[in-house]
Order: sequence, then C-alpha cells, then structure tokens
Amino acid sequence: MTVVRKFHSAEELRRLRRMACSVPEEVLLRELEGDALADAKSLIGLFALDYSRPVCIVTDSQDLLSQLDYLDEKTKCMPS
Repeated sequence: MTVVRKFHSAEELRRLRRMACSVPEEVLLRELEGDALADAKSLIGLFALDYSRPVCIVTDSQDLLSQLDYLDEKTKCMPS
C-alpha cells in the first residue's frame, strides 16, 4: 500500500524511522517525481530524498499505516 505524506521536520522523520523499525515488513520512501528510493529503517537512507515535497510511503504493514493514521488524527486535534 502507498500513502503520500509531507514531512515538515526532522522529528517527524525520526518518528517514522522508529515506527518503521518496529515492524517486520519493509517500509520504503519514494519521491513522487523521480527515481529516488530510501529504506525508512535506514538513518543514512533517509537523507537520500528531497523532503521539500511530499513523498510516498510504501509498505505492506497495516500496523505502521494505523500508526500514521493515528498521528494524523492527533495532529488535526491539536490547537494551532
């Protein structure tokens, strides 16, 4: 399954890496335009992409996708 997401900070990327490392399935990040692909479990791999634009998160992990949904809902509920 593929989810498109925009990352706004290094903390969000660290959080994604921790979540990716917690599941046995492969978790990849791919630029929407271009061929760049990165392993979300690899700290060095995360530096390979341009995060000024949204990226695709590609995984078969339902657990990781549920965690991302939870974070999205939590962010929506926080006051600005």
